[in-house]
Amino acid sequence: MAARRSLMTIVLIAVGVLGWTYVGQAQFFDSLEGMEAPEDVSGVDCAMCHGSAAQEVTFPHAPAFEGKCDTCHQTTGVGGHGGLVSETRSLCLNCHQDKSEHYPALTCWTSNCHSDMHGSNLDPFLNPSRQEDYPGFAASTEGAQYVGTETCLSCHQGHRREWQKSMHSLTDHGTRPISERGCESCHGPGSNHWGRRAGIGVFSMASSKEIDDTCLECHKSDTYVPDYKGTRHVKEGMSCIECHDPHMQTNKHNLRKTPNSMCLTCHESTRVDFAKFSHHPLDNEDPRMGLMCIDCHNPHGGEGHEMLKQVKDDLCFECHADKQGPFIFEHAGYDPAMGNGCFTCHSAHGSSNPDLLNFSGRGTCMECHTDRANHFPAQNCWTSGCHSDHHGSNTDFFFFGN
Repeated sequence: MAARRSLMTIVLIAVGVLGWTYVGQAQFFDSLEGMEAPEDVSGVDCAMCHGSAAQEVTFPHAPAFEGKCDTCHQTTGVGGHGGLVSETRSLCLNCHQDKSEHYPALTCWTSNCHSDMHGSNLDPFLNPSRQEDYPGFAASTEGAQYVGTETCLSCHQGHRREWQKSMHSLTDHGTRPISERGCESCHGPGSNHWGRRAGIGVFSMASSKEIDDTCLECHKSDTYVPDYKGTRHVKEGMSCIECHDPHMQTNKHNLRKTPNSMCLTCHESTRVDFAKFSHHPLDNEDPRMGLMCIDCHNPHGGEGHEMLKQVKDDLCFECHADKQGPFIFEHAGYDPAMGNGCFTCHSAHGSSNPDLLNFSGRGTCMECHTDRANHFPAQNCWTSGCHSDHHGSNTDFFFFGN
């Protein structure tokens, strides 16, 4: 019997080499239709019959890509080769031990989740679903009934601990109608979703508008909502859950990180500015030790491109009141009608020059006063005892200090 299996294996390899070489891949696989497969293929290259598709996809499954098919499949045994080593989720947990509590009631590949087990051109998690195929919240939950948070958490165990700490979990208490409680107040009624991936509002596959509209169903009374939809954040396709995690209350307002760290996740050039020689005192952990991005910016609204809480100069004067005036002799550069106000000379976040100046030394003044390039060129205009009241003066037209 063993000799017969070995002979069949040799024949199969020979047929594979010849078939692949002379008739082409597609025709060769067609020719295998109905052919009796050997019971034992130990040591045989599976790609001889099954092709090398796993090596060619965008997101290959590692065992298939490396040709280690026996990680998941039997090479021999009752009924021949090809069967799975295990028909339960324990097959996946042999490698993915950290996912033991990830939807424990479902089998990984039969739940319409990771069913592209050999590899996928669409999704790194081997999920066949695509955003362009997702019908949206309303169509996904059409005709569904509300089942309650406990039913949801029976599968989504990983969210239980975080959810119970979240402010959103309070929606499960009181006399609210069931449509406004717990998971289903955001994801929609869940009866169509039980035991399958589809049939529910899936935020990871929804458009940013659909996500924001869902959040604003409850947060519509917040004072910033009228301005939010016109912000730069929305125009660039961001959604509420880019910054906020509705399941977790680790940080205030359900932020995914501390406020400054959250902002600097996207605004990387600003992170660089805050590392320069002179910069505003930013603190990522304790706001009592420095400024927060939201001291100046309103992420849900605000003025102009920078989403500032106030007009630029007024914002600066909140802390730098001694520079506001009014002065008898105003410095024209600080008049927003004639320039960029404070930002004519200063950089808001950080600078390689002292005092957040845009240019080094007298170069700052030369930006406007080009006719004074040779006026005491060896000295800085304001540190030489001359124009030291450069923000404005009540005593001298040329801003000389007392």
